[in-house]
Amino acid sequence: MSFRLLEPDKGIFLTETSSTNSLLKGKEFPPGTWILADFQSRGRGRKNRTWSVIGDEPFLFSGKLRYSGELPSPNLVSLFVGASVSKALLSTYPSLHSSGKLKIKWPNDIFVNDKKVCGILIETEKEGEEWDWIIGIGANLFGNRSPEELPEAGFVTSLDSESGRRNRFLETLLPLVNDAVLSLSDGKEYLSFVNDRLLWKGQTISFRQDGTEQTGMLLEVDASGRLLVKVDSGRILEFIDTPEDFRSLA
Repeated sequence: MSFRLLEPDKGIFLTETSSTNSLLKGKEFPPGTWILADFQSRGRGRKNRTWSVIGDEPFLFSGKLRYSGELPSPNLVSLFVGASVSKALLSTYPSLHSSGKLKIKWPNDIFVNDKKVCGILIETEKEGEEWDWIIGIGANLFGNRSPEELPEAGFVTSLDSESGRRNRFLETLLPLVNDAVLSLSDGKEYLSFVNDRLLWKGQTISFRQDGTEQTGMLLEVDASGRLLVKVDSGRILEFIDTPEDFRSLA
């Protein structure tokens, strides 16, 4: 496997765009290019969900990498990128260490203090025998008040002393994303990081499967990026996508 990674000098800064991911799919942008926007009008998440811009310092980023070889598990890519984002956040915002509340929600979200502060969207485009990966990262870095219609949303920090760190976060993030991608072939350290900070790990969760509500204990993420849940019968279920109505009962 080989990669063309994100390049620090191939960045594009925009005041506004419709969607950084959609824009970066354009053939005029070679692999290694990344975009950071102040605002996007049609931000997207997984399963065609929308991503709303909130707070005083949104981080709206997409990067294009090119990959040749067997395509890894999309969940594993998303989780490893999530780990790189988490590491960059911990490096940039010291208060996250004292709170101990930064968690990774399988397969693609980051929570702080039980609030969603970051979402990750991985999209692929076939280019001959190679694949272009579009890695979208949307984060609410700083703010004080979430909209009433988004009760689950929050901010990485609300401390005035930690405002104005978007560029520092960006500079920390770029090499960490590259390192996460390079680690896909042997990612024990990244997988351990994810499981150490896995949201709801060891808790009883509820989900709906085939129209029936079930409960079980969330165990961990396996080496292929699948979520393992032990249901009441003792059987272990392996999820490759988020089950319907997936939530913690704790």
